[in-house]
Amino acid sequence: MKYQIKVSKFRKKYKNKEVVIKDILITKRITLLLGKNGSGKSTLLKAIGGLIKYEGSISVIGKVAYMSEFNSFPHDLKLIDFINSLNSVSKHSISDIEIKKLFKMFNLYSKKDELLSSLSKGMKAKVNLVQILIDKSDIYLLDEPINGLDKEGVKCLIDYLEKSDKCFVISTHLVDDFKNLKSEIIAL
Repeated sequence: MKYQIKVSKFRKKYKNKEVVIKDILITKRITLLLGKNGSGKSTLLKAIGGLIKYEGSISVIGKVAYMSEFNSFPHDLKLIDFINSLNSVSKHSISDIEIKKLFKMFNLYSKKDELLSSLSKGMKAKVNLVQILIDKSDIYLLDEPINGLDKEGVKCLIDYLEKSDKCFVISTHLVDDFKNLKSEIIAL
């Protein structure tokens, strides 16, 4: 499948600032959005994901899933129950075997029966990734996905990105962690 995101004359006004992006065309399987704080990376991902209103136009070919850089989980659920409940309400649920693979890939399998509230910041960052990846989408919008991950977690994510056939648009400040990943870079 050919993935494509086309952004034209994008503008989002906030109370004290405005994000303006003239034109962007994303056609590569992995695209890194780079820029300093306030450059519009998160705003653009939210707009592509259909989560905010904006001026201009965005066209997307494919089903999109958005992952916020901030995770928020119910405290009183076990990890496995949380993921299974998300998977059960998805229109495109994955199998228990696929969930187990994701848990093992991100080294979460030994934590599956623990309460989400007991997990470390790094483990919660991995859960944030798993919860988006169980959604069978064509395009994944990952907002600062390596925040909170240790080196092992970053390696797990890079390995997943390399093996996947899906499209990823990733906002990041930390380009060095992605330096060996074959990707397109768009600076905002």
